Parts: sequence; structure tokens; C-alpha cells
Amino acid sequence: MENNPYICKVTTKILYVLVSDSADFYAEQLLVSILSLRRHLEGAEVCVLTDQATMDQLPERGKSGAALLDLPDRWITAQTDASLPKQFRSRILKTGMRKYIDGDFLFIDTDTLIVRDLSGIDDTPADLAMCLDHHCALKDIAVRKDILFKCRKAGFPMQEENLYFNSGVIFARDTPQVRAFFSFWEEKYLAGRKNGINLDQPSLAWAVAESPIAGELDAEWNCQLPYGVRYMKDARIFHYFANGQDGSRLYWLNRPEVLEEIKRSGEPDEMVQAILDDPFKGISPLSYLSSTEDFSFFTTRRYRDLRKMYVPGKFSLLEFLLKVRARLIPKR
Repeated sequence: MENNPYICKVTTKILYVLVSDSADFYAEQLLVSILSLRRHLEGAEVCVLTDQATMDQLPERGKSGAALLDLPDRWITAQTDASLPKQFRSRILKTGMRKYIDGDFLFIDTDTLIVRDLSGIDDTPADLAMCLDHHCALKDIAVRKDILFKCRKAGFPMQEENLYFNSGVIFARDTPQVRAFFSFWEEKYLAGRKNGINLDQPSLAWAVAESPIAGELDAEWNCQLPYGVRYMKDARIFHYFANGQDGSRLYWLNRPEVLEEIKRSGEPDEMVQAILDDPFKGISPLSYLSSTEDFSFFTTRRYRDLRKMYVPGKFSLLEFLLKVRARLIPKR
């Protein structure tokens, strides 16, 4: 480590949130993320905020659990109701994380790779800062109607001109205004959940709209797959998880069998080590870039239904009928 010229030093704490059990792979994602972090950072305190139920099962999880316990500088254990769903417990800790730690912090989701140094985060001008979701304004997001619906169902009359941030990476200073922001976010998340909205970003958007302190981080701090391909070259934090059935096919670390092997062995295999050296190697060897217009189609129910029906190499009556139709109907 001492001979690595790429390692930087920052005073901002690094914070993760983990709520996990043996039925998921969040702990394995976290293990890989912290290993990637250690390649590019020294001097910062790496903290993991978790709950007692998660801490109790880590030693029994397998080799990955034992390996993970030694990686952070500090574990912060909060008391939650273990009978509550994991997703709820995780988001309660996330929206309330400011009250569990003193000092400035950079929160990072577990499904991430740190791929370049984090120097400069100490100098962030805003007291609170995040990257735009999908790396664009809300009006340009293909699924904006769904976002608007969920925000309004949560209780916030979201408009297309409102800022809509991704909650995967958050810089937060330790100021009274930032602590008040997180209290509001937690309060509105709990209110939205009562209306059936389990996501944390609609309530985050509400808190941002009510507060003047939120600023925008450059895209390199939270390069989101598959929307942020144009930013990958300069990315500092690569947020590789992709929602939907295409996620596991698009990036190697989304594959359950890969994470299962990490869980069993407690360490990255040769392929994962190669991805830690070069995150581009985790992308499927045959990938396809789509434009805004194509992506809008990929987010429709029609596409999802057709994709479920498609099996490579298998005869498709639908495709056969479409070919017949194309031959019968003259081209215009």
C-alpha cells in the first residue's frame, strides 16, 4: 500500500449501511466495495452502520462474513426491530444515518466499486451533495411518470422541474442544517411507507425541495450503470447495480453465482480481482448501447413482456408471424 502512488488521503469519513442475512448478497457486495476502496484510499475512517440482527448472523454466514468483520475501521450497531422487513430496516438506518455518526461523511451504497482516488471530497462546497438520478434532469428520465406517481403517492407533489437525486452516494457535513435535513428525510420516508412507497428517493426529493442546502456532485462520484456510460472513464465511484432482469446479464458482479462464490470462499476469485483492477472487465463481453429513444421503449411494460417471452435459439411463434406479416405487407 505504501508504494501505491494512486492512494489518496481524505479526512471525510466513509460510511456504508448494511442490513443483510444469508438469503441475500449485500454483505458480499460490501466486502468487494471496501476492498476496492482500500486500493485508492488511506487515512479515512471506514464505518459500517448496521443493526443487531445483521451483526449476529455475520459470523455464521460463511467465510465472507468473517472476512467482512475485519475490513471496516468501525462498526456502528443500531437497535431495530428484527421482525421488520430487511428493506425497511435498511432504509430506516439510511435515512437516519446522520444521527449515528459525528463528523463529515461520504455515504456509499454496497453495490459499488471505488475505481479512482477520492481526493477532493473534503473540498465539496455544498454541505450536502449528491448526483442526479440517471445523470439527467427529471424531465429527461424515461421512467419519469413512474417517479412522479410514486412521489405523489408518498405525499410529495413532485414536479418535473424538481431535483431528483440518486441516494447511492451522499456527501454530508456535520452541521445543524444537514442534521435537520436527515430528520425531515426520515420523517417523510416513514410517512411515505404508510402509503405503500418503500423507496427512499421520493422522500429524499421531498427533503431536497424543502431545503436550500443540497448541491450537485459531479457524475464521477456516482457513475450509475447503465445510464452513466459516458462518465465511466473518469468515474471515482462506479454504481454497477442495474434494476430489472437485464442487471445480472449486464455486469458480472450482479450475477448470483459470482456473489455466492464470494460468500463461500470469503474472497474475490480471479475474475473479480481482474474487475477490481479494471471495472470495464465486468461488463458483458457483448453489450449494446441504446439512445434515449430506444431506452424509453426498454422501460415499457410491452418490452418487459416481450423480453420474458424471448428465449435465444428457441422457435418463437410471435417472431414467425411477424416475419410473415413483413413479407405480406409492402414496405412504404
